[in-house]
Amino acid sequence: MKIGIDARVASWHIGSGLGNYTIQIISNLKNIDQANRYMLFYPENNDDGTNNLFRSCSGGEGERRRDFWQLMYRTEWKKGPKVDIFHNTVNGIGIPRKGKHKLVITLHDLIPYIMPETVDKPHLEYVLRHTPEAIARAEKIITVSHHSKKDIMRYFHVPKEKIEVIYHAADKIFKPMDKTEARNKIGEKYYIANPFILYLGGFSPRKNIARLIRAFHLICRELEGDYKLVILGEPSRTYANLKRLVEKLKIQDKVIFAGFIPTGDLPVFYNACECFVYPSLYEGFGLPPLEAAACGVPVVTSKISSIPEIMGSCCTYVNPYEIVDIAQGIYDTLTDQELRKRLIEKGLQHSKNFSWEKASLQTLKVYDSLK
Repeated sequence: MKIGIDARVASWHIGSGLGNYTIQIISNLKNIDQANRYMLFYPENNDDGTNNLFRSCSGGEGERRRDFWQLMYRTEWKKGPKVDIFHNTVNGIGIPRKGKHKLVITLHDLIPYIMPETVDKPHLEYVLRHTPEAIARAEKIITVSHHSKKDIMRYFHVPKEKIEVIYHAADKIFKPMDKTEARNKIGEKYYIANPFILYLGGFSPRKNIARLIRAFHLICRELEGDYKLVILGEPSRTYANLKRLVEKLKIQDKVIFAGFIPTGDLPVFYNACECFVYPSLYEGFGLPPLEAAACGVPVVTSKISSIPEIMGSCCTYVNPYEIVDIAQGIYDTLTDQELRKRLIEKGLQHSKNFSWEKASLQTLKVYDSLK
């Protein structure tokens, strides 16, 4: 078969979860499948400045574009891809309207339907308008958890046979390293010398960072040692509000907004921290807790949506709507040495159940089912 994969997100949004997923699937399929021919498609400006050309490429370096979503919305595939299967990896956004191909879409989650108040208006309007069409046109839908599968079935009345659950995985760079070395690197490069609690995963309101900050405020004076809360990520529209909250609570000296961190430094942050906290209100999968567990870090996270399905029994679970419960979970994980040891051991073992090679083999089975 000739299989086309939508590579826009891999070309335009390097470092994002969507981009990482697409790149991992592409690179692993290339290694495991010698029977089919693959083409990567993305629109490129032609002489009149319109995004209307299909192009085959062999991969390579991409870029992180701030206008990524606008580019995705404006994509118009004016030529039908001459492939047997076309796989859109970005929630069905910008699918080709022409062509005799069979369509596969990866629908990562239904956040715009479940928590619309947390989604930017242009994205929300686009998704609500176009997702039903993408789901109706797709021969197969790949999603990332059984929780998301149930959401898709509930909102769109899709038969379960049409949806395949394929789990994500932590990249191989996320693994244990010498903690003293990791702490020294963080101190030298980012000037963080204190023991710290780590959060990363974006600044959407559904990530629940305000409650995390309030929970940290409850316990930061009770902990032995001058603990910091380190929050990683590129500033977004909620960034200023979070900084004002820190000022209101008078813990400016204890909360560090470290900004955007290159992917290569993330394993060092995980390994250097004392625990990783992820109090998200909703996840289709939730990759950061799995990355932290793969690095041998105790994890505190939410016992709702897909997270318990993905993380099993290797975390301290909390009610993300209860600030006191988040605070207690963090405090226990930092101070109970037996609990810490158990979480680290379980996390390292549990993370081995996931791999991008396994995900790619399962994706190949989806393609093969459409022969």
